[in-house]
Amino acid sequence: MAKKIRDTTVQATPEAAPYLTASGYLSPTQLVGFTALAIFVAEAVIMFVIPVLGPIPVAYEAILDAVLLTVLAAPFLYFLLFRPMVLHINERKAAESALLHVNANLEHRVKERTQELTRSNKALNQEIQERRATEARIQRTNDFVQRLIESAPCLMATVDASSLRCNYVNGRIEDFLGHSPDDMARSGGTLFDSIIAPDSKELYTTMIRRVTEAPQGEIARDRCRFKNADGGEEPFRVGVVVVSRTAIGEAEEVLIVATPVDDCS
Repeated sequence: MAKKIRDTTVQATPEAAPYLTASGYLSPTQLVGFTALAIFVAEAVIMFVIPVLGPIPVAYEAILDAVLLTVLAAPFLYFLLFRPMVLHINERKAAESALLHVNANLEHRVKERTQELTRSNKALNQEIQERRATEARIQRTNDFVQRLIESAPCLMATVDASSLRCNYVNGRIEDFLGHSPDDMARSGGTLFDSIIAPDSKELYTTMIRRVTEAPQGEIARDRCRFKNADGGEEPFRVGVVVVSRTAIGEAEEVLIVATPVDDCS
């Protein structure tokens, strides 16, 4: 856009072309030189013309000299000085008008872009607020679920479906078996596997395998024995269900819910 304006300011009209040199318009020195040359030529012509007219009074001769000088020099001054100056002024005005037009268009585009950015920022701020509100709702839901799980009257744990390593166990493991959830964190998830009684390990893995291979929503129920912190064994009624699957439908995480029962029940 700037290049277009610059081209407009230097480009001459066809009418001005005869008054241009290789570097542009005639320089002041050149104009003075041509003016002096025009006056010299006009005066020389007058000096040849006046003697032809014969003897005339000095006053008339002076008036005739001035008139002839003006008539002969005026065309040179007009074509070499006045006309190029007028054309140059017109070109400058045209360039200034083009510049004003470009500036007006630029201001209009800047205004439109500013309005567009304002709308985008407003939409983005609204999206951020909605996302924060959603995150806050999710956090409140997670906190509620966490409190619900911790206060549930049963032992709850999540287990990786492939490795059978325990990812999480609620605080009821300490109430029912005397093991602390911190022990689970320190053991890297192997504690829950180690508290399964030897005679229940095969049943435990079979239940997990059954629900991972079954359709979504299938629940496996049975009785297993868990070892407590004192080395004894406690019977539990256990339910196993898949709570998350991969994008291709493979079981990813399994929920285990265990409720203590009497040996005689």
